[in-house]
Amino acid sequence: MASKKRKPGRPTRHRQGKGLSGNPQRRAQQLQGRDAPERLRQQPRSVSTSAPGSQRTWPWWAESHVRVLAQVRATEWPSRLLDIETLAGRLVGDEFHARVNVPGPGTGLTPSGWQRALAEKAMDAMGADLADEGKDWPRLWAFCCGLADEERAVELAAEAGEFAARGVSTVPSIPVPWYQPTEGSDALVVRDAYGGRFLLTAPFSDPTYPADANHWYAWDLDWCADDLVVAAGVHDSADAALAEWRGSVGPTAATAGFVPCPPELGVRLLAPALAGSLQCDSVWGDEPVEFFREVPRLFRRAAALTASLGRLLPGQRSGGLADAVSAAIEEFLNWHAGNAWNSPGARSAAEEALELILAEWGPDASPDERTFFACSPHRIETCASILRDTYEPDPVNNALPLLPDWVQWCARRTELNSELADRALSAARAEAATPASEHQVITEREAPFRRLE
Repeated sequence: MASKKRKPGRPTRHRQGKGLSGNPQRRAQQLQGRDAPERLRQQPRSVSTSAPGSQRTWPWWAESHVRVLAQVRATEWPSRLLDIETLAGRLVGDEFHARVNVPGPGTGLTPSGWQRALAEKAMDAMGADLADEGKDWPRLWAFCCGLADEERAVELAAEAGEFAARGVSTVPSIPVPWYQPTEGSDALVVRDAYGGRFLLTAPFSDPTYPADANHWYAWDLDWCADDLVVAAGVHDSADAALAEWRGSVGPTAATAGFVPCPPELGVRLLAPALAGSLQCDSVWGDEPVEFFREVPRLFRRAAALTASLGRLLPGQRSGGLADAVSAAIEEFLNWHAGNAWNSPGARSAAEEALELILAEWGPDASPDERTFFACSPHRIETCASILRDTYEPDPVNNALPLLPDWVQWCARRTELNSELADRALSAARAEAATPASEHQVITEREAPFRRLE
């Protein structure tokens, strides 16, 4: 990767936005509105309007869509909607993964746009085949049902009404039993010991039997260095999802157990899995094929669960997270001033150093206080690397010596055990001992998917 021009001034947006200031008044202004429930309660946007330019198509899409629809026509489709979803996801996921991982288009690698256009092609092909009294329309109908997002579901419902009027029998049946969160059941959440990696799961039901769980759906969500959906999928139980997640996360998840997920936390955690998110409209390039196979379903289930949790949010804005983070930063600066900085101007220097660190300290809008103060070695190393790669050496070299104290304080605040705290502090000291230089070159980042801490 080519060298990147450094930023000489205060932190500006690199991955997530301007850092939180050490100055209480400036910090209060930055935090205002960051955790407004009004925004969280909004209904997820449809895929077709999720981002500027999302209606654009690319030349290679047509050939790619033809390949998928040929496989759809040649495939025997199951009768249960859950199995139809799985098969549709495999067909589209395998094709998109292949396109991402071969020399080729380089543009148009937008999962939501590519799948939206594919769904439109499939709907058109189904209508044409039905009009010609062909034999492929039932398979195309099943595929469309397995691929449908919110907008396409409305079109399918209209198409289903036409089928019913003509006396045509379809699989899945009419009306299509779109899965919804199970009535009377809680979403469950667990996080790793550092506090930045989550498993969120909930039971889903056929609306015909709204109180009976048909399956559990789970999202592996990494809020450490970026807000990412690492993986997602269907499970027979919450315990089965937890066992798989523990194997993916590694030792830091060994003793973690589920708790009921507060609605506001659940809505925040699912933000990367909604239409309009980075992963909906772009790719990292190193996603495993299993991730792309779940893309149609993970966004659809996330929208349904977000809507369900959103109805449980309180009507009044609390501002609790912003207030807690601001107060905690002030506590750190007071603690640090009493332990290390005794010279005139030391407090101001600490404020500036912390502001630079917080500019790249994980995602901009953390889902809760504990996540904001999570200090895993991965977050520490990523933060320091981005600082060296992005900003002029002098301010970075002024900020890095503060990193061990910040990490030590975060470890105490999040009550890390001594072993994990020592690992975090060792990582911070190693980064503080590695100064930035004028000739530093940005290197390829570590792949985020299925990362062991």
